[in-house]
Amino acid sequence: AADASAQLPRLPCRCRCPPPTPPGAMPASRRLEEDEEWSDGSSLLSEEDASPLGAFGRLPLLRPRALLAAAALAAGALGVALLQRGGGGVGAGGGTQTPTLERSAVLTGTVQKTSQGMPSLGYVEAMYTYGAPATAKPALTNLMSEDGCFKGLRSYNEDVISGGVTKEVDAGAISNFYPHSKIATAVLHQDGESIYVPCKAGDDPATLWPNDNDGGVFADWTLHWEDDYTPRLLNVQVEQHNVSTLEPFHQAYLFVLLAYKTYDSTAHALPAIHARLPGWKLVATETRIQGSGGLYDEDPVLLVQDSKSLDCALVFTGTNNIDNELGTSMTTYGAGYCGFAQVHDGYKNELWDITHELWPVLRPKLSKCNKVYCVGHSLGGSLCEIFT
Repeated sequence: AADASAQLPRLPCRCRCPPPTPPGAMPASRRLEEDEEWSDGSSLLSEEDASPLGAFGRLPLLRPRALLAAAALAAGALGVALLQRGGGGVGAGGGTQTPTLERSAVLTGTVQKTSQGMPSLGYVEAMYTYGAPATAKPALTNLMSEDGCFKGLRSYNEDVISGGVTKEVDAGAISNFYPHSKIATAVLHQDGESIYVPCKAGDDPATLWPNDNDGGVFADWTLHWEDDYTPRLLNVQVEQHNVSTLEPFHQAYLFVLLAYKTYDSTAHALPAIHARLPGWKLVATETRIQGSGGLYDEDPVLLVQDSKSLDCALVFTGTNNIDNELGTSMTTYGAGYCGFAQVHDGYKNELWDITHELWPVLRPKLSKCNKVYCVGHSLGGSLCEIFT
């Protein structure tokens, strides 16, 4: 693997990123070693189980600004990794069993190469975010799409009260004044009709939703949690039709569980994922750790894979230590990032720190995925917008 990586060409840095952390100040990270990964004994194999790089590389050579996604996901021809989890859950006696450790399954993919014979670059297929703060001005756009739209769905909760005069919205979605990325938007109502706005070319007013430009809109943190998102996504009414089983709503419902399981333990996440997403396996959990005492903070990143299609969901966690991460959200001034102007400085630095530390172990695993979806709640959704 080292020899293969050494042969890859060096590309000029096009990202105005923070300087690397000095080695002495590098925060520790926690991960499960490959011989300690959770397993339920299932085998995750592609049709070509001898090749090390998945179809995370159907991308032709990109324009420089597209390197925000491409440089982050460039997949080297690395060795086969053992990627398996599962197996824990609730035993016959009703108690939680310790997941068994097993080294039996191998995940592989198909090498995709350019005409020069080098591995080509990967991209995110679609993203699904829930109650995420906005990220950049102008709105981040998909440079691989003619209309500039990303696939997937951005959703946030809204309650209409006082006869329609007042609205309460998920406070996370209205926590700054930047536009959101260009993507289809769902405003989820508990009762009655929800609002769905497909993404379109040109100016897209939904990138500025929610806002209080006309007064009468209030931020409500009680609308920020899983017990509101899950039932609303399970019963989405649009134009007097239940569209919950249609895309992108159905996928958003399936993935909302993953967005919130980043806050939970692996032992709890495993049975929940098996129940909601049959055939999907938690194949990696990598965690960046920083701070100590009251500022101790863990930033888990999950990789979950469908054992049939080999599609993967990369899941970023949201804010899980308000003392430590409040500064991330409050650092709202914009700065250039990878060719994009006025990107929320706190979020881009958070993403840079996480990927800088965890990418050496996550990138070879992503290279085994057929397609990659990005999923995140709150701050995790903002990281998805910039990452994608």
